[in-house]
Amino acid sequence: MNDDEAVPGLRPHANSSPGRRLQSLGFFLAGVGAVFLLFVAAYPLGLVSAYPAPPAAAIKGPLGFERKIEHLAALSRRADEPMQAYLGRLTRTVAGGMVHHWTEGDIWTASDARYTRISIFDNYLLWMQSFLPQYGENLQNYEFVTPQKAIDRGYGFCSQVSKIVYSILADQAIEATIYSVPHHTVVESNGNILDSDYGVFVPYSLASIEQNPSIIDSYYAGFEPMLPVLRDAYGQSWQPLGTAEGFREVRAYEAKFENLKWFPPLMLLAMGVLFAAGGALLNRRERVTRFTKRAIATARRYVLFSILFARDNQSNSGR
Repeated sequence: MNDDEAVPGLRPHANSSPGRRLQSLGFFLAGVGAVFLLFVAAYPLGLVSAYPAPPAAAIKGPLGFERKIEHLAALSRRADEPMQAYLGRLTRTVAGGMVHHWTEGDIWTASDARYTRISIFDNYLLWMQSFLPQYGENLQNYEFVTPQKAIDRGYGFCSQVSKIVYSILADQAIEATIYSVPHHTVVESNGNILDSDYGVFVPYSLASIEQNPSIIDSYYAGFEPMLPVLRDAYGQSWQPLGTAEGFREVRAYEAKFENLKWFPPLMLLAMGVLFAAGGALLNRRERVTRFTKRAIATARRYVLFSILFARDNQSNSGR
């Protein structure tokens, strides 16, 4: 006679059941996955700020913040919008939605990484990579090529805002090239200069201004203290910053990790649900098995009792 038959009211401890253990593991994994998913989704949902706000002086300065860019679609060319009008609007809108800030001084140092490193809330995978020697130099001082990522961060120097403008134009198959000199970076498109750091649109090519830098004076009239530096920059030989193929590869890299960051929490959540469901099925099967065993044991006792009762009646009749 087994234990259940010997002591009908005795049940094995619940935690010793394989189904219970599997179900508990499932609940644990699902809980961890849910918390992990909330952590990953916190920044996209606006629950946390992934990056620190720039200093107040930068926000309120002449190259500071004017108006938030609510929708990336607003930066696209409208139907029948003249090209020059669109390029000017794009230049001013990006400049107004970004703060001119990147480093505390003129040169990047490790202390600036809190502004320039990819945040753990933005992408924990790239954040972890930034501590590896082979990736640290790039990922600790990182400018996004994906427009929405850069706009969400909200600040950058001329090279960062130029990458925003370039990518928006490239997405619309509008010819554009980023050009750089030691002290400035701009975008040239259709023979026009787009300086989204200053919010200035110049309807001349860089080649034209290189020959006569004073052309820019009227366009940068609102930034008179910077005119000597700007004239010096525009008088230099501008060099392309990056290539179309290189920028496509960087955007693909950013998109890949943007998708990958969701995989671990969703996998944990899915495994948790699967294990919990599997444990529930095992529990049900175990309950059915125990019920069947008890039913069989009860039937056996009933049959045995019936036989003994019949024999007892026969014995009494024979007397």
